[in-house]
Amino acid sequence: MDDRRNRLKSWLKESRKAPWLLAVIAALVMAAIALSGGQAGKTSATAEEQRIAQVLSAMRGAGKVEVALYYEPSQTGTWGAASSSRPCGAVIVAQGAQDMEVRLALIRAVRTLLGLPENAVDVFKMEELP
Repeated sequence: MDDRRNRLKSWLKESRKAPWLLAVIAALVMAAIALSGGQAGKTSATAEEQRIAQVLSAMRGAGKVEVALYYEPSQTGTWGAASSSRPCGAVIVAQGAQDMEVRLALIRAVRTLLGLPENAVDVFKMEELP
């Protein structure tokens, strides 16, 4: 391993292509970091949606629940992940959403969990498939 490392170091020192090679390697590393950060953000957002859906489905009358969260643009620019920005809206689809009491309870729970205004949360009845 040390022999290979030493040969690579000597080749880089002797080669005129070393600055270009280093620039290409740096660009590849940055691209890999950016892509993995985006995936981590999506994973955490999905985990948050699943956690909220699990809590909501435990409420009386809610039945099966699915949640979609919408995030405001990250302040960190294109390198930021969804986990670094805050949710600005939520859509809830629930089996029990035809009942107004259940619908209001779902809205109230999501508003409390995420600190959203009432007009940022919508609840819809889940379509019953045959």
